[in-house]
Amino acid sequence: MADVFRQVHGLDGKKDMRFDDFVADRYLPYAEANKRSFHDDVLTCRVLIEFFGKRTLRSIKADLVEEFKQRRLATPLRVQGKKPEPNKPRRPRSPATVNRELSILPKIFSLAFDAELVDENPCRRVKNLRITNLCGHCLTTEEEQSLFAALAGSEWVSHIVLFASHTGMRRGEIFNLRWFDIDLTRETVHVRQSKNGKARAVPMNETIKSLLQGLPKTSEYVFPSPKTGGRVMDVGRQFERAVKEAGLENFRFHDLRHTAATRMADAGVDPFTLAYIFGWSDIRMAMRYTHATNATMRQAVRSLDSLSARLGNALATKMKTAGAVPP
Repeated sequence: MADVFRQVHGLDGKKDMRFDDFVADRYLPYAEANKRSFHDDVLTCRVLIEFFGKRTLRSIKADLVEEFKQRRLATPLRVQGKKPEPNKPRRPRSPATVNRELSILPKIFSLAFDAELVDENPCRRVKNLRITNLCGHCLTTEEEQSLFAALAGSEWVSHIVLFASHTGMRRGEIFNLRWFDIDLTRETVHVRQSKNGKARAVPMNETIKSLLQGLPKTSEYVFPSPKTGGRVMDVGRQFERAVKEAGLENFRFHDLRHTAATRMADAGVDPFTLAYIFGWSDIRMAMRYTHATNATMRQAVRSLDSLSARLGNALATKMKTAGAVPP
């Protein structure tokens, strides 16, 4: 008990540091210099500091990290908007969101371990939450028509949605597109800044080519903001209004990427090609979309119908022949 008391209160002679001070002085400068997700990390670190408070690094153990995980999962999302509806139910926090927040902690303690401020990384004993929603919502033809009908009053958002559903590109990748990234001759769209840090070339179909040829070049950006002419920051308000008007439930902008991937997989595109087009470093991401809705797999299962028919005819013939023989 004395050893625990000395360790918690920093009286054991080992170097220690408060969690919030270490995040501000060590981790955030590291993230700003090395991570593209720095701005997201800032928001996540606010959540971590709010929970772990002014605890020292050595006092944070695996059980406390587990408690943070469970509390975040049980805390619903805050209602967004300038005038939120008071009676609107708050959406539950998804396991994927908690896992993203939890992914910052191991790196924080890894830096603390390198600085000899902790003896071990407590996050090694904490498992991520299980994620069951492997694939998002894939638009049907009727849902797609309803969505574009609802976007009739926002043509620039409609262009972005059409581009996303035919290329599968992420929202940030579309917002960052500049005209020098577009090669109409080779019919490719160059993604220079992707989530995994690797550049890739996305092929364009005739729908995207016609769309790009008809867009005015009023800015360096392919899809500029109608207000500033610069980079689009968000289409959330217009998109969510159209989704609600179209009667779609739990449909997000990222589901346009799921829609494109599912449709390509249904058309018979192999996982390796999908992984390159969508910029996945792990082939297992592409394997999620080659599921039972794939036309090739359905055809493979239907081949058993003809086999059953042949076996049934053979069995009926055998029984009829056996019945014709006198006892």
